[in-house]
Amino acid sequence: MRNRIASAAAAGVIAVITAVGAAPTASATDPSKAPAGYAGPFSSCSGQLLHHIPLAGTTGYVNVWYSSAGSGTFCAMTFDNLAGSHHTEVILRHEDWDTPWYDSGDYTTYAGGIYVSGMNTRCAWVWGRVVVNGVDHNTGWVYIC
Repeated sequence: MRNRIASAAAAGVIAVITAVGAAPTASATDPSKAPAGYAGPFSSCSGQLLHHIPLAGTTGYVNVWYSSAGSGTFCAMTFDNLAGSHHTEVILRHEDWDTPWYDSGDYTTYAGGIYVSGMNTRCAWVWGRVVVNGVDHNTGWVYIC
């Protein structure tokens, strides 16, 4: 029974990620090149909002969501909330893996959402940036659990 529930939950996460992935998003990152355990970028994140991290000196911020479905999933997006296009980035990395996944480019609203799976009982590193008039506003690396 437990395996069936876990399998159904994992299938649900894949279905959510697939459904979210169906919505187009402007991105400099090629989703087909995401390393194993990562996905995105997608136009939104699913799950419960876990962290809201402001970007000092701007109205931008990074949001991180968590879903406990399947093996647990974090998703992160960086928002700029400013008129016009700006260089915007989001990077997400599983705490036990060397390889991060990211979305980076000149966007009018956001970068991401970037997903990392296998996060039940695990933490991740997130980093976000918006460059406005040559000034880099970033979060630095933030450890999230």
